[in-house]
Amino acid sequence: MAIEGPLRELGIHDVFQLLDLSRKTGALRVTSEMRDDEGYVLFEGGKVIHASVQSNPTSIERILRQAGKLSDADMAAALAVPAPQGLGLGDRLVQAGIVSQKEMERHLHQAIESVVFELMSWREGFFSFEECAVSDVPIDAKIRISTESLLMEGARRIDEWSRIADKVPSLSAIPDLAPVEDDRASVLDLLPHEWEVLMMIDGQRDLRGIAGSLGRSEFEIAKIAYGLVTTG
Repeated sequence: MAIEGPLRELGIHDVFQLLDLSRKTGALRVTSEMRDDEGYVLFEGGKVIHASVQSNPTSIERILRQAGKLSDADMAAALAVPAPQGLGLGDRLVQAGIVSQKEMERHLHQAIESVVFELMSWREGFFSFEECAVSDVPIDAKIRISTESLLMEGARRIDEWSRIADKVPSLSAIPDLAPVEDDRASVLDLLPHEWEVLMMIDGQRDLRGIAGSLGRSEFEIAKIAYGLVTTG
């Protein structure tokens, strides 16, 4: 039996909690007319194994390319390695030695966290959960993440995001360097991770793109950007 309803009656946090406590296996779809977007989350025994939004699809190929960890040659090499039928791209990349299992899982974990965080910010829309065998759903790679830990992290991020949103309105914001007046020039005293972000600012990449290029979580990059803006 499907579990469905409007988000104004049952928020996404409560939906996730319900699926976690009842150890559900299946697919959750969340749609938002206001955003013209749709989220898709796969659960297995109450754990999250995949999450994506239509506007920013979670694909292991896309994630690794953004992080500079995957080239066309790497893709060709991975696909050339004989593999059992149904083996996902992520597992093929690990099998071919292109990326380690640990690194692949780290990137996937960050991507899923970002999706859940975004879905938790949706206040309007409609959700629908259908029980199904997740083995029937083709996904790049499989990872099991505690739903409870995702909800706790999501709640923490929402609280913190409310603090930084006045200076960093969204992940699609494109940071740029402010002009420096000669009489106000000074030496920058930044931490290594702040220098990393600063060096990626080119007036073209948005915060989401910078996060992908550095292989860091989008929320972490937003926090660093907030710190840079605050300190001037």
